[in-house]
Amino acid sequence: MTDLYITSKQNNLVKFVRGLRDKRNREKEGCYLIEGVKSVQEAVTAGACPLKLIISERGDKYFLLEEVFSGLDENVQIYRVTDEVMSYMSETDSPQGVMAIFPLPEADISTISVSESSLLVVIDSVQDPGNVGTIIRTADAFGVQAVVLTKGCADVYNSKTLRSSMGSVFHIPVVRDVEAADLWAYFKDNGIYVAATTLAENSVTLPEIEFTRPMALVFGSEGKGVSPEMVNHSDVLVKIPIPGSAESLNVAVASGIVLYEASRRLGSSANQTCK
Repeated sequence: MTDLYITSKQNNLVKFVRGLRDKRNREKEGCYLIEGVKSVQEAVTAGACPLKLIISERGDKYFLLEEVFSGLDENVQIYRVTDEVMSYMSETDSPQGVMAIFPLPEADISTISVSESSLLVVIDSVQDPGNVGTIIRTADAFGVQAVVLTKGCADVYNSKTLRSSMGSVFHIPVVRDVEAADLWAYFKDNGIYVAATTLAENSVTLPEIEFTRPMALVFGSEGKGVSPEMVNHSDVLVKIPIPGSAESLNVAVASGIVLYEASRRLGSSANQTCK
């Protein structure tokens, strides 16, 4: 590991880092940026190996960096920059002074194995990165096996999505930009029961759903809900009973309610099976 010191905003690395704000550049270069010492630590602890680590004077003060360094490959390039340059590269108002560039993971839906108690989450065309990140975090909290994003979703490696996931994107398999045909073929081949959340009149309420088989829960976009194609291919449509006056719930909030119930019921089923 060799330290290089950067003081100019015109440096090529600085331009490269700022370019990673754009999804097209992330896809072209095959890498993405993580900011914050805890987020970088989470990624390294989860087994991700950074290509480059960038630290400013402010970042040097974090004692957690010792743990980050201990998990690094000796070939990782380390760059030191001024606080001014770090602020210029950062997308946050108060950067911690630590960021790292990681290779984009190669995840494919066919690599997800399924058991009798598997619970998957499908995020269907949800465009708000905060909601996508929060759903991934919620899925992680309730023991979901994997999260699948259809085309049209906010990018998992958008900085806002990463911040909202609070590190959960490193704990749980996330497959992005999945084609509908590939998704339905995977569900069919693995015997996965698909439940789409929707307010349609023919939906059943959440308490009526049986969580006794491999299942995928589909959560739709903020404005349009689950896409018609998803609805048509689902085995059941499910809604959350809302006794109050609100017409609907935020998709991230709805995912929390549904996943809590699914986790509770799957846990109960497992306990009954073991008796």
